[in-house]
Amino acid sequence: MPTRAAATISLSGPLALQGRQAARGLELWASADQIELEIVDDAGRTERASEVYQNWLNAGTDLLLGPYGSNLMRRVGPITSGAGVLLWNHGGSADDLARPLVVPVSAPASSYFSGTVDLAHRLGLERVMLAKGKGRFAAAVTAGARERSAELGLTFRARSLSEWSIAGSVEGAALLIVGTFTEDLALVKQVRAGSRPGLIGCVAAGLLEFGDRLGPASEGIVGPAQWISEPTTPEVGPAAADFTLRYERAYGEPPGYVAAQAAATGFLSAEAAHRGYDHDQVRQWRTTTLLGSFALNVSWRQVGHTPITIEWRDGRQVRAI
Repeated sequence: MPTRAAATISLSGPLALQGRQAARGLELWASADQIELEIVDDAGRTERASEVYQNWLNAGTDLLLGPYGSNLMRRVGPITSGAGVLLWNHGGSADDLARPLVVPVSAPASSYFSGTVDLAHRLGLERVMLAKGKGRFAAAVTAGARERSAELGLTFRARSLSEWSIAGSVEGAALLIVGTFTEDLALVKQVRAGSRPGLIGCVAAGLLEFGDRLGPASEGIVGPAQWISEPTTPEVGPAAADFTLRYERAYGEPPGYVAAQAAATGFLSAEAAHRGYDHDQVRQWRTTTLLGSFALNVSWRQVGHTPITIEWRDGRQVRAI
């Protein structure tokens, strides 16, 4: 009998852009590992995701992978962990999602802007201004940026995106943005039209679609990405070059980090099952994947992997630091 795996993914709804990429990553993994994969569109609805995962628990599905988005993971995680079943989390990074039996592979949201704040400090900037969207994900990103700014002695100020107005206050400062993809793009365009911050960073910059949408206006903007295609030889799963080649052959474009983190999570879950790891062995596992290092602490938080700070140069993402 083939191994059966399942995940809900937002193929429609507000997270469809990222969801479609995550689905592609999971599909490539399932094809390579000969996994019988079922993907259900949750349309970004927590009630729908909860219902589907409960059905899979009742059916005894071999591997459960999480949905894309912290809000969905927040609802589904307690259901699967309450049933004593591992949930392999590729798509939710808010810090409050940590709980036993939920296995995060990507870095937590609070670490997203650490590298960007470091870059601001290296550039000699003394102020960090952050435009903050709604929700616990944005709150975690903001808290991490505030903490790193304090460690480096930088002045930090956050303001809600709904109250944001561009004025002279961002001149010469590092301006960081954490909203929805659409909100990030809108504010970047607004800033480019007037103010001159010393540095612009936004979470959306980690997505390849960011450069496609902004074109030349993306030049010089930095942000966090869980992965970019660089030479790697992981212990679990394919090398980055192999994954990139297979993705481009299948979909006619290069993969972004959302697809890579989904695929890495799939390969990791299948390898754990192949080794017959129990829950304690999974929590104590130290290895490397397509995404990078994997290690959990006693609270089931991801502590092995850290985000890459990328910069848009000549229409592509490169390491900023």
